[in-house]
Amino acid sequence: MGEVRYLHDKCLGKAECALCDLSHGWNPIGRSEWRRRKGVAASLKWLHRDELPVRVASQVEGQLPCIAADRGDEIEILIGREALRGCEGDFNVFEHLLEQTVRVLHAEPAPDTGSESNA
Repeated sequence: MGEVRYLHDKCLGKAECALCDLSHGWNPIGRSEWRRRKGVAASLKWLHRDELPVRVASQVEGQLPCIAADRGDEIEILIGREALRGCEGDFNVFEHLLEQTVRVLHAEPAPDTGSESNA
């Protein structure tokens, strides 16, 4: 019911959520890319704001939607709402952003793209 309510409010211009745009867009059963997610995107726990545990909700208040890591004693925002809006509902752009973010967190080198630099 929450998704139907969101879709109704979105049509009326009363609601906006960059994560809902990525996962569902205008499709109530979800975008095909989101349903087939793999890798890091598949490991995320996707929660609506009304599903957040109280201790998490209190730490991300005013920052939703976002991608956050639960570090036990604190919640760290990994990808903020402006960056999510920048994905413009394109799940492939989001996956790339997420993979880059995780790579930086783990200080992993970027994969070799086959191009050589003359540095």
